[in-house]
Amino acid sequence: MTRVLIVDDEILVRLSLKTLISWKENGFEIAGEAENGLEALTILENCPCDIVLTDIRMPELDGIELMNIIRERWPDTRIIVLSSYNDFEYVQRALQIGANDYILKLSWVPSELLQKCLHIRKELEIEHANRVIHSQATYRMEQLELDLKEKLLRNLLVKQGTNMETDRLICEIRSISIEQTYWVACASIDNYQQIVDENRFKSEHLLSFTIINILKEIVKKYGEGDLIEIRNDRFAILMERFSEEMLVEMHSAALAFAKVSLSFGIVKDAVNLNELHTAFIRAEHALQSRFYHRDAHYFYDTDWTVSEAAAKIESLQEDYWNTLIDQKPEQMAEAIHSWYEKQKQFQVPPALIREKWLHLLLLFEKKLEQLGKDLYVLPSYNERYPYDIIRNAETLQEISEWFGGWAIQTLEFIRLDLKPRYRQEIIEVMNIIQQEYATALKVSEIARRVGFAETYLSVLFKKETGEKIVDYLMKVRMKKARELLLNPSYKIYEISEMIGYSDATHFSKYFKKIEGVFPLEFRKSTLKY
Repeated sequence: MTRVLIVDDEILVRLSLKTLISWKENGFEIAGEAENGLEALTILENCPCDIVLTDIRMPELDGIELMNIIRERWPDTRIIVLSSYNDFEYVQRALQIGANDYILKLSWVPSELLQKCLHIRKELEIEHANRVIHSQATYRMEQLELDLKEKLLRNLLVKQGTNMETDRLICEIRSISIEQTYWVACASIDNYQQIVDENRFKSEHLLSFTIINILKEIVKKYGEGDLIEIRNDRFAILMERFSEEMLVEMHSAALAFAKVSLSFGIVKDAVNLNELHTAFIRAEHALQSRFYHRDAHYFYDTDWTVSEAAAKIESLQEDYWNTLIDQKPEQMAEAIHSWYEKQKQFQVPPALIREKWLHLLLLFEKKLEQLGKDLYVLPSYNERYPYDIIRNAETLQEISEWFGGWAIQTLEFIRLDLKPRYRQEIIEVMNIIQQEYATALKVSEIARRVGFAETYLSVLFKKETGEKIVDYLMKVRMKKARELLLNPSYKIYEISEMIGYSDATHFSKYFKKIEGVFPLEFRKSTLKY
């Protein structure tokens, strides 16, 4: 509805204006009526109007003064002057200061005034539509520039460019200066894979979107700065001034609003645009310190020299660990905990520590090979697998605690496996899977072939082996995938089809669940040696 305000000191004029026109039926609403300009201002302050019908000569505050105030405070409001025959000079002044039209009070025609109001409403609608279009265009332009700026900064963060390339990119963004310097931090979502598996946010994109919105609000609060998403679980924070208080607030806000914990790698010295990549690498390296400090969240840049760090770590004592595996399994948990306590003292790049745990895992693999078995016949532990844990666990404590439990389970498996273990029906299921993994096997079909109901067979298999049929099938397929990946002539999608997956994306997802890396990463790291 278009709101109309009537202002006149004569009650009969006000009454005729209200009653002789069907305002409501024509889409208008009488927002109020006033005897003078002061009363009109009070009404406008509480309820801004689209059209004001005002007399000129009134007590307290006349129409001319009222129009001056309206033009200053409510510039979009339209004004129609109610004039007497002897008010012509006032009407001229009113039109000069912005009145839109006028009518003569002594000879006005309701239909004429209604047409004037309808015409004004049409003008208001056109102006509103144009403002919306202009506003949307302005927003799109601003958003385009923000997106372009974010893309530029992301490029500068993730790869090292030449000074010439940086200068060329900066010319495209008006809001960035070559002289600008930044303080750089790297924010990471703690326990990211666990949060994704819990599916609280329905998707990785929604999780990332939630954290970005929280962090951007805090960046705005602390002044000029940018938040750049590097990948779903990692973000770069660029600020003109360093503020640990801001990082603490980010950590608290993420916990409060999203139930997500964040950690930060921090480079305190300011850098220019050409140094962003190096600074971000330093911030990521600083963040690696969380590997040794699970409950800490703020880590400053440190200088890790790999050659010196490697010298600090003693080599794995294979004889000692083999003795524990073969003869003293009851001492394994304590030995693993003691090894963990020693490793905490090194404070070296986590990759070096992970290599030691992979070396220890290799000893278990060799023991299984001696028994004619391999890692792929072992059930998962807490629904995780050793390569995945060692390669992807965020902290050393997580590796140690998981591996300790897995090692006890595996040694028990080795001890029990020396005796007959499985029912004939379960052995038959295993044989079907071993022989036909490359086909589109379904649990219902396997159950029919061995003569059991699907539900009963699934329960029985889990009871006998400690894992689901689909998990056993997945491990058999992944074992074959490892062998095929050693042959560089096979493409990833071809290997996927060769082991029973029509979708290479699903194959890659399951492979990473077992091995801790995607197939292509596994091939590159293996063929390198």
